Amino acid sequence: MNLVIKIINSILAKALYHRQFKDFLEEIDSQFSDLLLHNKVRWLSRGNVLESSALCLSEIKTFLNLKSADHPELEEDRWLQKFNFMVNTTMKLNELNLKLQGKGNPAYALLEEVVCFGKKITSFCRRHRER
Repeated sequence: MNLVIKIINSILAKALYHRQFKDFLEEIDSQFSDLLLHNKVRWLSRGNVLESSALCLSEIKTFLNLKSADHPELEEDRWLQKFNFMVNTTMKLNELNLKLQGKGNPAYALLEEVVCFGKKITSFCRRHRER
């Protein structure tokens, strides 16, 4: 996860790289026009950054290859599996957080959401270990 955040922040931190990346996305007619910036102040932004970077990972890899930026992890199956797992997990945490922030929800309903989420994670981890 830190690698993806580092890559995205490095592209966005340099004005020339950022402009070139946006031009590259436009040139290949990508459905994306830019990347999201990860802000360390808001932990929810990490899930959104990971999701958007997962969706345009092939474009990011191609751009990095054009710039001769070597990141062999982006080609490893094991790393990609972990990355996709992290994307799914952070998005589910974001969904849970948004449910907990809703107005007018009674405390028992919020507790039920948290307990259900915990059971789903536990069940998933058990199934994953069995493979």
